[in-house]
Amino acid sequence: MRIGVTGAKGFIGTHLVSALKKRGTVVTLPRRKGLPGKQDLKRFVADTDIFFHLGGVNRGTNEEILNGNIIGTSRLLESILNEGKSSARLVFASSAQTYSLVNCKTPIRETKTANPDTVYGVSKQNAENLIKISGIPYTILRLSNIYGPGCRPNYNSVVATLCSRAVRGLPLVINGDGRQGRDFIYVDDVVQAFTLAGFEFFPGSGKIFNVSSGRMVSIKQIVKLICKNYKNTKVEFLTNKNQSETSYCCDPSRFSEKYGWRPQVSLSKGIEQTLSYYRRKKKT
Repeated sequence: MRIGVTGAKGFIGTHLVSALKKRGTVVTLPRRKGLPGKQDLKRFVADTDIFFHLGGVNRGTNEEILNGNIIGTSRLLESILNEGKSSARLVFASSAQTYSLVNCKTPIRETKTANPDTVYGVSKQNAENLIKISGIPYTILRLSNIYGPGCRPNYNSVVATLCSRAVRGLPLVINGDGRQGRDFIYVDDVVQAFTLAGFEFFPGSGKIFNVSSGRMVSIKQIVKLICKNYKNTKVEFLTNKNQSETSYCCDPSRFSEKYGWRPQVSLSKGIEQTLSYYRRKKKT
């Protein structure tokens, strides 16, 4: 089996490619500045049986984010339809940011109307819509806050940022009072979800699934777990009256019921493994 992965050099992609090598021949789309070219796409899609589309842009100008996620997805779909196998299928890495995450008092289900609050969320929602109308069999996974070894600090993971600072003996700086909650899931559990969605495929299912822990965890709880391992770590809270206290979690029961999937790595274990990764990295 020939397996195609976009975003293979990214945080999730690196872990996913390692797992997929046991399943078949993995091909990746070359990482270049800007949108993928036609020749690269043509080579990438040729004879490929299944695509894991993780590539995109989550930081940059609004134009870069919209182009990277919407136009980039459009070009991939067009290439699959024109140059790929008629039996090819696709698993797409979407985001919980396709939902409105303001004032979420209960776990978000997939039945909630997509109404994103961010440009990134808008770009992912539009990419989903392109996939839905493409005619290519698909599964869309809306991912919550992923963390684990290899995640970049000071980028888009509060867990990575805090773990990295603790290992380096720096204070943990928290925006707000730390009561804001998120839905954290370890990268190995996400990789397992992608693998199930790709290889235990239900023909014609065309479903959207949340992939998350289903638990809301406050930033204060994350800090407490880190300080359990680094007892002398200082913590600083930066209060801002105008700062949003957005808290949310997503309900993964639809995916769990369909695929028998459950997160296997506890938050405490995941943080221990993330701290261990940054300790090793510090020594190199």
